[in-house]
Amino acid sequence: MLKYQLLFPTCLSSEIYCLEIVQELIGLFDISEKEAFLRINSFWEGNDFTSEDDLIFHELPEYWAKTIYYEKSNWWNFPENELIPRKID
Repeated sequence: MLKYQLLFPTCLSSEIYCLEIVQELIGLFDISEKEAFLRINSFWEGNDFTSEDDLIFHELPEYWAKTIYYEKSNWWNFPENELIPRKID
């Protein structure tokens, strides 16, 4: 059972998808589950992902993990050593 939760509305499909993004964040950036949930909740706070046709499904979980983690929204244009993590509250 997960200790943390998503703080924005989801349907079953989008909840599972967001949990895959959480796992990507943990795996790619060696962060805790708590930090992964803080990052995804901070990034998508106020959004509603209750539709199974949502645009988030048009990208892979790895894309969203990097978009959520890195400060630069166009992270793919930079070498990894030039990227810094996005600040979270």
